[in-house]
Amino acid sequence: MTSSTTTINRPPSSSKSALSRLINSMGMPILALILAFVIGALVIFLTSYFSNGFQFSRALTTVGLAYDGLWRGAFIKERAFSETLIVTIFYILLALGVAIGFKAGLFNIGVEGQYYIGAVCAAWAGQATFSLPAIIHLPLALLAGAIGGAIWAGIPGFLKARTGAHEVITTIMMNYIAFRLTEFLISGPLKDKASSATQTPTVSKAAQIWTLYSIPERLKDPLNALAVAILVAFLVILLVRLLLGLPSLSQRITGKVKRQAIILGSGGLFGLLSFFLLPPLAQAWWPFKDPYDRMHIGLLLALGAAVFVWWVLWRTTWGFELRTVGANPSAARYAGVNITRNIVLVMAFSGALAGLSGTIDVLGVLPCRCMQLFFSSGYGFDSIAIALLAKNNPFGIIASSFLWGAMRNGADLMELNSGVSKYIMSLVQALALLFVAAPGIVRWFLHLKAEKKLEEEAPLTRGWGG
Repeated sequence: MTSSTTTINRPPSSSKSALSRLINSMGMPILALILAFVIGALVIFLTSYFSNGFQFSRALTTVGLAYDGLWRGAFIKERAFSETLIVTIFYILLALGVAIGFKAGLFNIGVEGQYYIGAVCAAWAGQATFSLPAIIHLPLALLAGAIGGAIWAGIPGFLKARTGAHEVITTIMMNYIAFRLTEFLISGPLKDKASSATQTPTVSKAAQIWTLYSIPERLKDPLNALAVAILVAFLVILLVRLLLGLPSLSQRITGKVKRQAIILGSGGLFGLLSFFLLPPLAQAWWPFKDPYDRMHIGLLLALGAAVFVWWVLWRTTWGFELRTVGANPSAARYAGVNITRNIVLVMAFSGALAGLSGTIDVLGVLPCRCMQLFFSSGYGFDSIAIALLAKNNPFGIIASSFLWGAMRNGADLMELNSGVSKYIMSLVQALALLFVAAPGIVRWFLHLKAEKKLEEEAPLTRGWGG
């Protein structure tokens, strides 16, 4: 089997070089997307032209109506933008899981199954007890989903490390096991006996992810306000540590004790201000007033996960090890890297992100706040394309996920507005992926010269034998 390739970038020397590398790496995906949309418009035009009696103006109008419906369905109509962001959250977490596997030379095609397992674990943990406060119950439910996904992905990782069983085959098999296992659990041990529908019991309100609309009501509980204050303090501590690491400030502020005092003092101050001021301010004025808007705080979790994955990959020893394993396992083994441990850990990390995505679906998006028998998403399979389109860059994944979410959310209105099948978006997505995988096609279309390869080429996956 011929292995596909992706670029393994050298560690950035500065924030400026990291930004320039991101812009350069995203140049070809942007061109690929533009070209895919142009060809999609051409396909719509030709099908309309030949099916409507060779009327040029009508075919042109159909193209305009289709893309206008796509735009309005994704961003303009009521709650369209928030619905696009909701889908984006799922895609970010799942594509991050796929990408971190790719970085280690592993193809985790089982994120859809890990999504299911994470969802069913969260559904169980969310209704297991109704006496815990939100500050404890919600993190436990999120952790249960992440652990479920990690264990489910860790099994193929262990098989890969110990027996050489290829992760593509084992993760595909684990997908179907996950589908049937969740059906058994929902219709059997976890079934809600009080409901006529086949579903799990509704999770406790304390375990539900907060919608933006519900935040003022949630903050009336002092324990919830305390949880927010702790989170704000933690984020401020991270930000201040980052700022103090800049050369311009590190030269002025010397002394370990002084730096720690500034870091902890800033976190404590902002935490106290959040605890005392945020609840009354939210009661006095809050911009999110639509009770039917499903947008929730999971967006912050997804963005934080992207930053965390970037930090792991480019700022930690383990990230360097897994990138080395993906680039050249023989060299990594010669350098003393534990290949077996890294394969299992990477697959578990990938599965945890996928499981977290399913957890968010159950705890924050589904109307029943439960898991139903015919639970289905398809997000996991789309996320593979998103990771490839973004070239496994965590920040590129945010942009690609948003684009995929917009296309998925706007496709229905596009079909209603113009009569063009919504599945034309699948064609556009496939073309974009094709052009990213084969950039020579884009250069041929646009008459661009091939750039000099300044980056090392490393295998995306090492084929069936590695």
